[in-house]
Amino acid sequence: MKKVWLINPAAMPPKYEARIQTLKRAQYLRLNGYDVTIISGSFLHNTNINLIEDKSPYKFAEYENGQKFIHIRTSNYNSNGLIRIYSILQFYFRLWWFTSRFEKPDFISHIAAVPFGNITYFVAKKVKAKFIVDIVDLWPESFVAYGLVSKKNPLVKLAYWAENWLYKKANLLIFSMEGGKDYIKERKWDIDQGGKIDIDRVHYINNGVDLEDFDYNKVNYKIADDDLENDHVFKVVYIGSIRLANNVMQLVEAAQHLKDVTDIKFLIYGDGEDRLTLEQYCKDNQIENVVFKQKWVELKYVPYILSKSSLNILNYKPSSILRYGGSQSKSFQYMASGKPICANVEMSYCPIKKFNIGIAKEFKNSKEYADAILSFYKMDKSEYHAICVNARNASQNYDYKLLTERYIELISQI
Repeated sequence: MKKVWLINPAAMPPKYEARIQTLKRAQYLRLNGYDVTIISGSFLHNTNINLIEDKSPYKFAEYENGQKFIHIRTSNYNSNGLIRIYSILQFYFRLWWFTSRFEKPDFISHIAAVPFGNITYFVAKKVKAKFIVDIVDLWPESFVAYGLVSKKNPLVKLAYWAENWLYKKANLLIFSMEGGKDYIKERKWDIDQGGKIDIDRVHYINNGVDLEDFDYNKVNYKIADDDLENDHVFKVVYIGSIRLANNVMQLVEAAQHLKDVTDIKFLIYGDGEDRLTLEQYCKDNQIENVVFKQKWVELKYVPYILSKSSLNILNYKPSSILRYGGSQSKSFQYMASGKPICANVEMSYCPIKKFNIGIAKEFKNSKEYADAILSFYKMDKSEYHAICVNARNASQNYDYKLLTERYIELISQI
């Protein structure tokens, strides 16, 4: 039986996890005959929970569905400052130090975390395992694209160098965004342009949705909520972070244009540094068609919420990073709900356009955004129904069972 380590310092036990790609890959690899262990940090991000309360350097654990973990002891932190960096470094150095105590894998699949995560290459070399790099975020490119740092910054240049170094060392590169090959070529890291990355080793497997789980949870985990249960209201639902990159203010301003349409209501689920500001903005401007809901929703309740929506919202600040495509986890949940999607950005390789499941457009202003939302409200029932059917059908392309089959096909070739 082939053994696989899925290394993701941020992975959490099923009870706490919201970003489920690692868990689902482990689950379906196991069902296909692989022996899978997830290796993660002991401190759970955005919580006050540390799974190791004593001085033990690591902890073996097994959770529901036979999910096997090794938790490496890491320090608690409450911000993105130096203590968090220290915690990340603890994870990788302790992993390298204690690796020889664990049963050796045949494959190590690592969520790219440049530069600290580059240590994982030496872990793979130490145990003589095939080394797979999963790229779920382009770093530092994302920070550059959002204007948070300059591309000329010496530290950024160093980060690009570390990223290139990591990719060169991988037996297999798997991007969650479809334009991964475009990124490598733009950076001129491929062999054809004098680099050392074989473009044939670069592949794409996006995030996805477990349709079996989605349908089960929709029926069995419901939330008592008068707004959700009101079938006489057109419900515009946003689920996600409320921070700079999500640009939720534009959605609130769009809602403001529609506040006289009494049977349209905006339901916003999520938290972030912009939430209090937006709540106050709504109070100050008497925007009563926006309701801020739970700051955090356990994943099993999301299908029921989306089953009650009329329109699902993908909301972001426009960015050049989207030229490589996107793989937002919630977008696949949105598809599975069988409801249209309205996105306020354009991206390459866009499934919304590909499968005709809504609108994806960088709106000139909030009024144009409001008009797009209103178009779904006014849409002919047969046209609306056809989009709903398209959305659910599209989700079948992103079922984790299918995505794991693709993953197995790729690792079997190295």
